[in-house]
Amino acid sequence: MKRCLIFLSAGVLLLSSCQIRKVSVDLYVPGKIEYPPELRTLLVTSRYVPATGVYEDVQWGGYESVDSVKWKLSEALVDSLGKELVRGNHFLVKVRHNPRMLKNNTAGFPEPQPWEGMTELIKKEFVQGVLLIEGFDYGTGPVSILPVSGGFLARRTDSVTMAVRVYEPLKRRLVEDSVFCFNKIFEGAGTSREAALQALPGGPLGAYWVIGAAAAGYVGQVLPGSYPEKRTFYQRGDSLLLVADTAIKKGNWNRAEAKWTYLAYRSKDSSLQALGSYNMVLACERDGRLNQALGFARRSERLKPDRKTREYIALLEKKMNAYQEKIKKGDIIRNW
Repeated sequence: MKRCLIFLSAGVLLLSSCQIRKVSVDLYVPGKIEYPPELRTLLVTSRYVPATGVYEDVQWGGYESVDSVKWKLSEALVDSLGKELVRGNHFLVKVRHNPRMLKNNTAGFPEPQPWEGMTELIKKEFVQGVLLIEGFDYGTGPVSILPVSGGFLARRTDSVTMAVRVYEPLKRRLVEDSVFCFNKIFEGAGTSREAALQALPGGPLGAYWVIGAAAAGYVGQVLPGSYPEKRTFYQRGDSLLLVADTAIKKGNWNRAEAKWTYLAYRSKDSSLQALGSYNMVLACERDGRLNQALGFARRSERLKPDRKTREYIALLEKKMNAYQEKIKKGDIIRNW
């Protein structure tokens, strides 16, 4: 009889362990400038117009004159931002030029756009947020010529200034609200002053290169990173868990999350609610939703107390504390 009980106990433990699968995942690391992790679709556009005239008239399109070169550069900045954001495979991006909205002709911030208009815009474009160039400037500094060994060195600094706001209209919040500056030093060498000047890069090609580099520099601070880690989740115990397991094997985390969410909230079995909640911890941690991950972990522990869940809670609390410390130190800029 004792032998039978031992075999039965071992069988129960084996069955329990077979419910859990270990998987390698890439966990989210916020960028220097952090957008909300759930903000994945963006419209990139600009309200800047390099126009002269009374500011109140410029806002509504009444221009005395327009600097066409600077306008083209500002449009190139919008295009470059869109390309760089897509390159990171984190955002889905639409690019639009000259949208119907109040204009600005300075490098700084005007008043924010009305929420009602921004809400209509995201509904029209089927996006969650709008990255808006509120202000812009391109400057070319003076040229200095320095004597060096064997000749002369000409040097000039070009600069890009862009005032960026990111609107999330459905939540009525500004995700980003900062002025970004980028400088590029151009140099040219020659045996004479004239030769050094001629060797100094310039013209439209140089300006467009600086615009592209400025966009890459900004987006480089926005795009999140990741690091590989091992995590566990429940793969058996219900047909929806099996469906989610198959989805993960195919890389379809959205489908898996939908099944786990259903179990966590709508299952009539509290044990299955606990399993669904535990799995949702992984889904949320994976893409940076640490607050939600902690909430699901605590819910799972409340429904079905378990050592591995408590260990997961401790790990997430440690990550959250480290994250908050980085914000305090300015290592992460979060404006929302």
